[in-house]
Amino acid sequence: MKTQQQTIKRTQQSILRLTLLSTLVAQAYAQEAPAPATSPAATISDAAAPVTSIKVTGYRAALQTSTNEKRNSTGFTDAVFAEDIGKFPDSNIAESLNRIPGIQISRNIAGEGTNVQIRGLGATFTKVLLNGAPIAIANSSGADRGVDLDLLPTDLFTKLTVSKSPFASQVEGGASGVVDIRSARPFDKKGEYIAVSVDGRYNSYAEKVKPRASILASKTWGDTFGLLGGIAYTKDQRFSRSYETVGWTNPALTAAQSSSPIRNSTGGGNWTIPATVPVGAGAGLIAGTPINQAFLLANNPGTSIDAIDNGLVPRLSRPMTNRGDRNQLTGIISAEYRPTNDLHFYVDTLYSRRTMHAEQTDMNFAVRSSAVIPLSYQVDRSDCSNGCVVNSATFANAQSFLEYRMFSERGSVFGINPGMEWQITDKLKLDASANSNQSHYHQTQPVIIVHTPSGVGTTVKYDNTGDIPNVTSSIDVNNPANFTWSSGLSRVQIQDEERSSNTKGARANLTWGDKSFTVKVGASFDQWKRRLVNYDNSIAYQAAVCGNNPNMVLLAPNTMAACDGASTPSASAAPLFPGYGTGYTATSITKPTYQGSLVPVGSVQNYLKPGPDGYVTLDWNKWVAATNYNYYHDTTVVATTALSVPAGYIGENIGGLYIETSGTLDVFDKPLRYDAGVRYARTRQSIGTFSSFSDPRNVGLANGARYPDITQWVYQDRTYGNALPSASLAYNLRKDLVLRSSISRTMTRASPDAMRPGITFNSPSADVGSIGNSKLNPYLSDNLDLGVEWYTGREGYVSATLFHKRISGLTISENVTLPFSALADYGVTYDSLLPQQQTALNLRGGPNSATVVMSTTRNALGHLNVDGVEMGWVQPLDKWLPIRGFGFNENFTYVKQKASGEGTSTFVALGVPARSNNLTVYYEKDGYMARLSETYSSGFQSAGLNQNGVTQAGLFREAYKQVDFSSSIDLDTVLNRDGWPTIAFNIANMNNARQKYTFQYSNAAYQVNTGGRTYSLGLRMKF
Repeated sequence: MKTQQQTIKRTQQSILRLTLLSTLVAQAYAQEAPAPATSPAATISDAAAPVTSIKVTGYRAALQTSTNEKRNSTGFTDAVFAEDIGKFPDSNIAESLNRIPGIQISRNIAGEGTNVQIRGLGATFTKVLLNGAPIAIANSSGADRGVDLDLLPTDLFTKLTVSKSPFASQVEGGASGVVDIRSARPFDKKGEYIAVSVDGRYNSYAEKVKPRASILASKTWGDTFGLLGGIAYTKDQRFSRSYETVGWTNPALTAAQSSSPIRNSTGGGNWTIPATVPVGAGAGLIAGTPINQAFLLANNPGTSIDAIDNGLVPRLSRPMTNRGDRNQLTGIISAEYRPTNDLHFYVDTLYSRRTMHAEQTDMNFAVRSSAVIPLSYQVDRSDCSNGCVVNSATFANAQSFLEYRMFSERGSVFGINPGMEWQITDKLKLDASANSNQSHYHQTQPVIIVHTPSGVGTTVKYDNTGDIPNVTSSIDVNNPANFTWSSGLSRVQIQDEERSSNTKGARANLTWGDKSFTVKVGASFDQWKRRLVNYDNSIAYQAAVCGNNPNMVLLAPNTMAACDGASTPSASAAPLFPGYGTGYTATSITKPTYQGSLVPVGSVQNYLKPGPDGYVTLDWNKWVAATNYNYYHDTTVVATTALSVPAGYIGENIGGLYIETSGTLDVFDKPLRYDAGVRYARTRQSIGTFSSFSDPRNVGLANGARYPDITQWVYQDRTYGNALPSASLAYNLRKDLVLRSSISRTMTRASPDAMRPGITFNSPSADVGSIGNSKLNPYLSDNLDLGVEWYTGREGYVSATLFHKRISGLTISENVTLPFSALADYGVTYDSLLPQQQTALNLRGGPNSATVVMSTTRNALGHLNVDGVEMGWVQPLDKWLPIRGFGFNENFTYVKQKASGEGTSTFVALGVPARSNNLTVYYEKDGYMARLSETYSSGFQSAGLNQNGVTQAGLFREAYKQVDFSSSIDLDTVLNRDGWPTIAFNIANMNNARQKYTFQYSNAAYQVNTGGRTYSLGLRMKF
């Protein structure tokens, strides 16, 4: 018998060695293969945590369950559990994940957590699963692979699992790790169960109380069938105060204005100083005076011509307020059927929809595409040859403008996930699942821009010696009488955007073995499609509102109806087309009678009113009625260009196969758990862009473009495969001490934005953009992790983990200056631009003279090393304090990046703080609970170089710290009365934290956002 046991043990050890060897061989093969790689995703068993002898409830119970999950895993896995079904310890899923070591979250302008990033890589490197299946959500935050989590309310979920080291059986696609979100199921709580929650929330900026409520009910019939349903509703006031610049820039000096050999060498140059002083420039300047180098030096004493040339000022300096209402309704239905102890069927469904209506107002001091004259420049350093920042100045010939946006958004997601588990024999198990997910998003974004008048002597005092630039105009910007149409600058715009994301797939796994040794094989198929379509009717709307003609559109060559608000008919005899944007034909051309502007230049102020933020705002309802807005919005047509994300499509069909072994061995009489395997994924990819080109029938016409551009989708396809090996070990040095290690290869497919064929403009001036590359390879990451964990009892543990990532395939951008006319090869012509882009192009000399700075992206030959350490400490303090119930939860992460090879100077994992720290101090005893949490992250680079055409200029975020408070009183326990509710009081962002982004230099504020404090008071009842 002993010999047989030894033989079995030797066989297990041999299989383990062979498995590890095959994994390393597969990894070596994958390193040599020309094809890209894929990152695995994590699905952790939902088995209940081991029962302990000490019963705890509430927040401490959730911590203890998380500790047990971490202790029993083989790889590097962390989980967050609900305190009870339908009650997460945080109000936001992203905020809950933020308590895990190595996890950082991205926040929107109101400070809410939206998506997660793991261990030194951005959100697009994180794979998000819903009930073990990939999910994609169409939303407003971008066109990458990241998933916003604020569409999924915490009340309907029970467990969040983060896998930092992959298993071969996990879905690939997350180079940094995988987040699996588990919704509630009926057998989570046997019998009948109902949880009801309702609270009111008050934001210190919005100054209104908004409701949130949820109900979740489940029932099981014996051990055979269970049904669960839940609904969560939220209505809140979206309110944020911000400051924005939309980049920084410098002037494009002429040869007469600078004789310096480094003239215009640092890029930028988004505004032109006029050659002579125009009439009405102000500041005592005499019209007709030449503005040459001598003029600039004389009017900026003590400042060199290089400082004037390279000194950075905001392209737009603007305070901004965003306010509105957001409504969200989410429901889930889950059913489980267990006809026998060995057979389990389930189906999970989710539906969520959100609507938001908000207005955004900002008052812009415009330097971009302007003709302002700099006076009294003071810069922040003596040597400006490589760039510097202007501390203070006076600008003559200045204008300001109100930019008013009325946002209307609606989004939805529907998903269904059926599955089954069948324990065929004691050692053989089959499980299979499928998923289908559809998500849609629609945004309406009209824009109205009105200016202060030009040529009336307006000057602006600019002061950048404080935290953010301060602009003081010589005229009152809160007086409607000071605003009007400015021909060639003012504009109106109607623009819609639709996004859809769809996923579907199926997977099956066959497992043979037991706890000591298991072999698992499986196959999967996943499909992801995402399409963005833009709609526009700005030309027709602008012609009607302020372009002299409500019914017709001017289509002379390279001309559009200027927004000058003429109230009397124009004498132009250029050809006109009726009904632009409504399926018109051009078989005949007539010259109709001009009718003038719907909003003439003298009546603009009638639609403005003094605003609460120190500058005018628009009376939207009055404006809609006067401009026939609804008609022009309902007749929008598909557009090829956009101010945010241009139209595009990506489709991916992914087939996967894997083999994985796992088990437990006794090594020196201590258990060693292992998991090793390899996954192969084959990706078929189709990338599409929406392009336009001129109708051939327009060639040779003397009267201009009679026919609209022809538009069509253009697709490019490719196929590649990836082998992804992985292996993990967990060894119990003692019963309470675990040594853990992991080696793996993971991957993330390249950004859809960077892969989109054709041209993408990064600014409304059509001066800076990018050219897509559909042949970009995925990013590959070779990972090594080593950690030790000491479990101190109950929920307590101390952990330390070292990790290393070697990432190849990262991309670099190269800038090239091209004449605008060269973009015709990519389907971009003057006529395909939006009205505001055409206007900006005209100010730079027109389509035949203007230049553009385009960046191209490609995979570099170098690689990026990301090294770091994670430390976690969860500690109840009952043994050391006279008052029981106190404890703390602390985690710290340090990340260091170092590039080598090509791209050494530009490689960086964006959005990754070098240091992050989360600390929670809690008290929970006898029905009373209180938590005080601090979240901190150091500053980081948020966007790559060459921003706004300025050489070597990147975007950075400053350090961020947020403090939150949470408390509750369980009256059921405190008063010993069955069925009494729990009262909860919370404060989010107690310290009114803000997010500040800068443009290369710490004194060049790019964007500053703050959403205020949010107070909530609510009740929760369980039955």
